[in-house]
Amino acid sequence: MKKSGYRSIELESKLERRDFLKIGGGSLLGAGLLLGRPPLWGQETAKPEPPARPKTNVDEALKAPRTKFSLPGLFPGRVVAVRDERAMNEKGVDGKVAAAMFARGMAALTGRSLADSFSLFFAKEDVVGIKVNPVGAGLISTRLEVVDAVIAWLRRGGIPAANIVIWDRFDYMLADAGFTPARFPGVAIEGLQTMDEAAAEGKSQDDSRWLDPDGRHVSEKNFDLDCYYFADVDAPKDKPYLNQHVFNGKYSYFGKLLTKKLTKIINVPVFKNTGNGVSMATKNLGYGAVCNTNRLHRPLFFDVCTEVLAFPVLRDKLVLNVTDGLRAQYDGGPGPLAQATWFLNTLYFASDPFALDMTCHNLIVRKRKEMQVQVNEHPKYSEYLRYAERLGLGVADPAKITFVQA
Repeated sequence: MKKSGYRSIELESKLERRDFLKIGGGSLLGAGLLLGRPPLWGQETAKPEPPARPKTNVDEALKAPRTKFSLPGLFPGRVVAVRDERAMNEKGVDGKVAAAMFARGMAALTGRSLADSFSLFFAKEDVVGIKVNPVGAGLISTRLEVVDAVIAWLRRGGIPAANIVIWDRFDYMLADAGFTPARFPGVAIEGLQTMDEAAAEGKSQDDSRWLDPDGRHVSEKNFDLDCYYFADVDAPKDKPYLNQHVFNGKYSYFGKLLTKKLTKIINVPVFKNTGNGVSMATKNLGYGAVCNTNRLHRPLFFDVCTEVLAFPVLRDKLVLNVTDGLRAQYDGGPGPLAQATWFLNTLYFASDPFALDMTCHNLIVRKRKEMQVQVNEHPKYSEYLRYAERLGLGVADPAKITFVQA
């Protein structure tokens, strides 16, 4: 499989306009039926065959030898929920309560005390990355106090602050969500890439913040060109896409932070939906560890959450997932929607992100029904989790998942 070189990019808006016209055309046909247009307008044409699923390089990733930490991790199919109504309200998070919840969750997951559980996952020389979700800063982003509890556990276990990295794909989102050096002194804060929001939105013609004099994204150096997720899908070729995604073409590169520096990863996503699916543990990494992702949404979408996690750089380093459900969101995700949030005041723990997401998927479907939100329970919204089970990456069959409410 030959890698394409760097190419400049052309307008994504052409694709978006075609899609809009298709949708608009469908709406007009529907209106034609209502208004009594000739039968030809109302005849439903045969639906075209869906395009073949794009080829990817997941099979190559699966050939890599496994380690004792390889997904589904040390506790396959085990999911723990810890709830405490005192954890969060409109005034904010009670850090002491959140820390106590973290200790209870780790004990229930591992069968050991918080202190003793450390050695199951880490050695003192590990460099640990804490992957947060800063989207919806302040409303539905990963709570700083939950990350405080994780860092305190690592520090007590003997890992120095300099060997702990709070990270996400976008640097500016981390700052917006409160993940700053001032708030977390001594701990590294790292975004895999930068993006100029004003330029991306067409509000500025100055590209110097993200584009170097050679016409390359300034964040190119942060990605490992030798470690990539290939999908036979081309990316749009306009400047706004390049600004947001660093590369175009058919390769989504992993950040060098993951390939060169981190030895272990703790994933701290947020309990929220993406349409009729979930935007939690697997999506936080599937779309957060690589660049050039928007091209993947339509042809592969949730499958990316499975296949990217099949690569050893994540499969063998991701040891723990803690889904932050202190404030959760049942509709309007993955972006923030205040009226669809509620204080769930629960943390969820698992080494197996697929068992975790299947459990949370079913819980969020229940909540959507309770709130009388339209629910589509088609299996396609959770098929990527069953796909992961077939690949040996996790447990997705609810009958095989052990759900513990501590």
